[in-house]
Amino acid sequence: MTQPSLQSSYRYCHQLMRTAARNFYYGMRLLPPAKRNGMYTLYSYMRLCDDLADAPLDQIIPTGGLNQENLTTSDSTKSQRRQLLDQWRQRTHLAISGSTSASSEVDAHPLWPALADTVQRFSIPLSLFEDAIDGQLQDLEQNRYDTFAELYRYCYRVASTVGIAALYIWGFSDPQALKLAEYRGIAMQLTNILRDIREDIARDRQYLPQEDLARFNLSWPDLASPQVRPHLIDLLYFQIHRARSYYEQSAELENLICPDARPTLTVMTNIYRRILERISADPQRVLWQRVRLSPLEKLSVVINQTWQAHIAPLRA
Repeated sequence: MTQPSLQSSYRYCHQLMRTAARNFYYGMRLLPPAKRNGMYTLYSYMRLCDDLADAPLDQIIPTGGLNQENLTTSDSTKSQRRQLLDQWRQRTHLAISGSTSASSEVDAHPLWPALADTVQRFSIPLSLFEDAIDGQLQDLEQNRYDTFAELYRYCYRVASTVGIAALYIWGFSDPQALKLAEYRGIAMQLTNILRDIREDIARDRQYLPQEDLARFNLSWPDLASPQVRPHLIDLLYFQIHRARSYYEQSAELENLICPDARPTLTVMTNIYRRILERISADPQRVLWQRVRLSPLEKLSVVINQTWQAHIAPLRA
């Protein structure tokens, strides 16, 4: 099999980012070309990995090197998805180590050359990809969390790993940035959990810790009830406050990364913070619809940050 060229690999990641992540695509455009390509690649990797754990198998974007011949096309069992993720881990090691042969199926997929180049160029630790895969496996095995400590570990795996990997692409010199990126990832994932409560109920997934429900004398079925239970709003405000606290704890992160990457991080964060504040204005709304920003609102965030990036040198 012919290995895709590095240029075509980066084009593939660019297109996947453009079509599948419109929330962040225009924010990524604010980066210099090399860092922009690195972020397109990082997103593409994480998106494909997430699909292996979540998406219907007949809708999964083909990922070369994975043996899908004997898998069902409707919905898979946990063991089938676990098999795919185990293979994905092996292919990740092969691609990053550069040990794939020219005849290997993994070479036929356009993701891998860009991933190998990005990891080498920006010295991204392999452990972050390992943790991200572990997060997807955890989603297969666990749909309830007793404590926030348990949930924190999950949030780290599925969100903080992405933010920390992005740090290596953006550039940083202060090691404190690593912890702040971890906190920013936690804040964003907690925002996701609040936003997606309705969908998660339908999928029998409980990301609000049982200890928090007990604190407010609630049970998981109370969230699925059409009636607003006593203390339910208090529970939601408690979760909102927790997410805000992690945004606040990571407030210095923008100052610890290279200036040319700050606008992109600000755009990503502001989109999520606006969603959180919209939830805060009417918390029980998350029980019957997904709270989101309109495309125009997202574009306004990007335009504002683009303008700020242009006038900052003049102010200096």
